[in-house]
Amino acid sequence: MRRISWYIGISLYSFVMIFPFLWMISTALKPANEIFSLTPSFIPKNITFESFIKVWQMESLRTYVWNSLVVAVATTAISVFLSSLAGYGFSRFRFRGRNWLLLGFLCAQMIPGVILLMPMFGMMTKLQLLDSHLGLIIANTTFTLPYCTWIMTAFFKGIPKELEEAAMMDGATRWQAFTKVILPLAVPGIISTSIFSFIMSWDEFLYALTLTRSEDMRTLPYGLYSFMSQYGIDWNSLMAASILAILPPLLLCVVLQKYFIKGMLAGAVNK
Repeated sequence: MRRISWYIGISLYSFVMIFPFLWMISTALKPANEIFSLTPSFIPKNITFESFIKVWQMESLRTYVWNSLVVAVATTAISVFLSSLAGYGFSRFRFRGRNWLLLGFLCAQMIPGVILLMPMFGMMTKLQLLDSHLGLIIANTTFTLPYCTWIMTAFFKGIPKELEEAAMMDGATRWQAFTKVILPLAVPGIISTSIFSFIMSWDEFLYALTLTRSEDMRTLPYGLYSFMSQYGIDWNSLMAASILAILPPLLLCVVLQKYFIKGMLAGAVNK
């Protein structure tokens, strides 16, 4: 009975969590008159894909997707590269203030982004990086890098030092031992940080709205926001665009789920 109760509880919880996504699909497949019906139905009576066709044909939305892809991929690459170097340094070298610095990295992840909005805007203005991909990449990296460093530090701590010491005794430099011996063993951590960085930068809305001015530089979250105007909300297009927006991170998590979970667990351990 306890096992049955556990399965029932998990099933109910899963349904509650996935129900908004299912309703989003249902709304995207409904015609407009069905959405505003006095007796709404979960299963569409007349299934139509017009909203998906309409959204995909919007040139502005394709621009938003491209901008989000550029910012997310660049942020992920920078975060993974820097966090790998920093994580290796924290795990292998002992220096004064090391633990406090690591704690500072973790605490930086707890600061709400809205608090740093005005300072970040002022910095980007002085650096003339407003309305540019580089400005968004730097802003997103400041939020992804601390936690990525924490995760990579935990991963490198789990790799025996004897492996790189043996490689260095065979004539390899520390850099060669790091890139050819240690780094391949940390692939689960790299994948985990990559997923985290990509999702964080792909979904970021506040800085994309504040640090950009032209439509050519806006990202996909702003594109979803643009479907809501003072005259109403285009629910069909909004839901269809939202489904297209969540597909890349969803597929990424499904394919690499085990590495992501392993990375989250490793990030919770600090020796």
